[in-house]
Amino acid sequence: MDNPLLRPSELPYELPDFRSIREEHFLPAFEAAMAQDLECVRAVLADPAPPTFANTVEALERGGLALDRVESVFFTLTAAHNTAGIQQIYQELAPRLSEHRADFTLDKELYSRVRRVDRTDLQPWQLRVLDEYVSWFQNSGAELGLDDQQRLREVNDELSALSIRYGNDLLREVSASAVVVDDPEALDGMDPADIEAAASAAAENGHRGRYLLTPALFTVQPVLSVLTDRALRRRIHLAAVHRGTGELDAEGSQSRTDLRPLAARIARLRAEQARLLGYRSHGDHVMAGSTAPSPEAVQEMLERITGPAVRNALEERAELERLAGHPIEAWDWPFWAERLRRERFRVDASALREYFELESVLEHGIFRTARELYGLVFTERPDLHGYLPQVRVWEVTDEHGQGVGLFLGDWFTRPTKQGGAWMGSLVHQNRLTGQRPVVVNNANFTRPPAGRPKLLTLDEVVTVFHEFGHALHGLLSDVHLPSFSGTKVPRDFVEYPSQVHEMWVLHPDVAPHYARHHRTGEPVPEAALAALRQAAAHGQGFRTVEYLASTWLDLAWHGIEDPARLPDPRTVEQEALERAGIDVPGIAPRYRTGYFKHIFAGGYSAGYYAYIWSEILDADTARWFTAHGGLTRENGRRFAEEVLSRGNETAPLEAVEALLGRRPHLSALLQRRGLLPREEFVHRRRGAPAPEAADPDRA
Repeated sequence: MDNPLLRPSELPYELPDFRSIREEHFLPAFEAAMAQDLECVRAVLADPAPPTFANTVEALERGGLALDRVESVFFTLTAAHNTAGIQQIYQELAPRLSEHRADFTLDKELYSRVRRVDRTDLQPWQLRVLDEYVSWFQNSGAELGLDDQQRLREVNDELSALSIRYGNDLLREVSASAVVVDDPEALDGMDPADIEAAASAAAENGHRGRYLLTPALFTVQPVLSVLTDRALRRRIHLAAVHRGTGELDAEGSQSRTDLRPLAARIARLRAEQARLLGYRSHGDHVMAGSTAPSPEAVQEMLERITGPAVRNALEERAELERLAGHPIEAWDWPFWAERLRRERFRVDASALREYFELESVLEHGIFRTARELYGLVFTERPDLHGYLPQVRVWEVTDEHGQGVGLFLGDWFTRPTKQGGAWMGSLVHQNRLTGQRPVVVNNANFTRPPAGRPKLLTLDEVVTVFHEFGHALHGLLSDVHLPSFSGTKVPRDFVEYPSQVHEMWVLHPDVAPHYARHHRTGEPVPEAALAALRQAAAHGQGFRTVEYLASTWLDLAWHGIEDPARLPDPRTVEQEALERAGIDVPGIAPRYRTGYFKHIFAGGYSAGYYAYIWSEILDADTARWFTAHGGLTRENGRRFAEEVLSRGNETAPLEAVEALLGRRPHLSALLQRRGLLPREEFVHRRRGAPAPEAADPDRA
């Protein structure tokens, strides 16, 4: 059988030939690629020459190219088009992949050779890579005795299988939590186009004549901010928070699967894995490869933020209750927050959607910003094809017309797609082979009715800019080795470039170009943009608390030191929030144990803090951009040169310090989120000395 995955694609930029790839190609392609990888290891070990960077590190990187190619395609599909066939393949493949990785990372002879690589005359990036290779082997168990290595293999195999099971079960749970509505009057407040889309979704799922409200993965469903029917808001919220509990909600609907015992088993195995590797907890193990020095440093930073965030949230709650005239519940908070925003700032979210057409946000928002900052030009290539017909492809060239790479966009939700939004890489830039990047952005926007433009909420516009920041991190990578390319950086750094690019959403040099009425072409009134900027700080108490609650929950699950003593999965959440002092009535964690894919099946275990940790760098960098003139080609050149191009061949915090000219400060984040003490904020605005700075590696 001809297998297109077994050779580099002949399409531009080695874009995978999705028109030729079939599900039955994956298993044989993985087997062949893993065999090639191990053959390379044997050749490296058999080389009689003294170990050098070229005959060891670069040789291993070349040997892994085939496996990287197959994995990139397959894991793009497990996230974006996870069919029953793909799920079955993954279940069969997972133990084999886990075993292969163990064969590589637990090889003592290979580890010894890497450690003996001659460091004489190596360049700084090579020394960094070599240090990372050594740490990788150490943190994977290469120094363990044979009995402990065998147990580690067993733990890793089970963890791989359980994480896949959690993700697959959650995909079904999210689909099952969709709410079917009979009465169109209950949808009062929704945009007519969204109501029409809900009717289409219902018809496609066997509920013709009714309305299907498809849920987002996180707790607070966006539709709660507009629905006037309180009973329906309650029903939607309860359906969301009961996912993955196996319990009945107040409407008598039962979650299909209780994922909490599965999550507890995953946490226990991770604790055992950490113990085997010599770490106190899984959190310590994860942070050994992060920019944060320890879980204690992260907790110290979170504690500095939690108190002021709770204070702000309680003040917001009291204000909303005065407006509502009654105590508010979790399903009321988004509705009354939006009502307050409309009254205080004259911001009408529904009316503003008329100015946020997806096509304009792409062409005149993110693409124009990339041109102004980095000299990049995006040209759609309808002759090139993604993994589904609705996936669009753009070629990216520089200001001289030279090819940079490809950008794919997959914007709309479907049953086979995991929740949320993300960026992935199909081809990783590297100088070793000369490959140029192919990246993809995914979102879960509701598809508009046929022939209608897709109008976005402001939050969805922010999502587009955020994920595009990740894409630029991949597209502007300029590294030597594929394993260190683009976004292959520590988890608590990878969100930094994407968060920086959110600063352009309402920037006066950006927003007027894309925020135009989809019918008339008139730009959004400047008064509306000014109100949006002013309103941006409104509701930060709620947003910060719901995020921090999930972060504390993650640290609770992964701070377990004794694998034999696990907390009750039904009570761990409440106990974690109470210990952190963040149990605010009406604010549920952004993710709960039953639907926390980030940490149980998404690579963010003991790392959900990364978003706020990265935001320390982001807020300070936004200040830097503003101080240096904002949206300029020179600023883009500096940011790309010092940060985006470096991948993981430069220590991440060193890259930020090179850009800023100093260590990052926590104060910018505290001010942005309204977390400074009241008197301190007033004095700072009057030009008094700044409070003592905190560095993210010490905060």
